[in-house]
Amino acid sequence: MGNNRESFEPNTIYHVYNHGNAEDLIFREDTNYAFFLKRYQKYIPPIADTFAYCLMPNHFHFMVRIKSREELMGFAKKKYPSKSNKTWICR
Repeated sequence: MGNNRESFEPNTIYHVYNHGNAEDLIFREDTNYAFFLKRYQKYIPPIADTFAYCLMPNHFHFMVRIKSREELMGFAKKKYPSKSNKTWICR
């Protein structure tokens, strides 16, 4: 079974969601929600704007807009200054 991952395109809005396996919970207690949102806040704002989200015990939804190519390139160059310009592929 292959993994059919697709790239996110700049300046595009996406509905991102995930669900636990079968009836498994992904958020078992309040601290799980807080931990998830703390990590989300760390990694997502540099690359996407969040318009709405909903966290439920066994799944979540986010409505995000991926930032522009220029914003993404600025973030990448700031985060990884030792990489050469040829490293960054921008279509």
